[in-house]
Amino acid sequence: MIIITATFTLADPSTRGESIEKATPLQQATRDDESGCLAYVFSPDPCAEDRVVVFELWETSDALSDHFDHQNYFNMGSMFGEVGLANAESHKWRVTAEEPVYDETPKARADFFTCETQSPDESIIIAGYIDLHDPSERADLLSSSVPFQMATREDEPGCQMYVFSADPCREGRIEVVEIWNDMDSLAAHFEHENYLNMGGLIRSTSGRDSNHRKYRCDYHEPVYDESRRARADFFTL
Repeated sequence: MIIITATFTLADPSTRGESIEKATPLQQATRDDESGCLAYVFSPDPCAEDRVVVFELWETSDALSDHFDHQNYFNMGSMFGEVGLANAESHKWRVTAEEPVYDETPKARADFFTCETQSPDESIIIAGYIDLHDPSERADLLSSSVPFQMATREDEPGCQMYVFSADPCREGRIEVVEIWNDMDSLAAHFEHENYLNMGGLIRSTSGRDSNHRKYRCDYHEPVYDESRRARADFFTL
């Protein structure tokens, strides 16, 4: 599997609503029509009004390569080009293992408890979603979560990304994307007040279903090579 993570900073923050609206049908088309697409989310970062966060999960490099030749990919790029970006950062991650975040008890685990071998120094990505039974609670929950998200990003060593955001294609869904440097930094997060506060906030809703997976990644690199061509292969190896 291959993960893509990215952040887009808009040249004009007032255009974010427009960009998300235009991106929504393109996201849905990619999810529905492209073989090998397991996740494809462009969502507004609640902590920065000029930022769009991207998470993609692809079964194989061939599936990702096909996406880079697909009209959906070109349409998304053209749309953001027209809206205008001040900056964009994107990374491609090679997944070596995946499993649930929570074990049977359920306890959040930083180790890969279903695997025979551990690689404690490899990066770990957590990704998933929370489906609120009452979609009207989503906006207030995300607004209330901003201090906890910001504290996690700014104060916890090893946190590269920590975003709970609104899925534009699903009314009551909150998308979750986290990137941690290694097993120790994620384990420390699971003991941190920020994690407990975020969990308490989510449990305060009237009801929800959720699915969270963690992915161990042994290598990452830019999505684009020096010629600015999107590459599905890991060209820096």
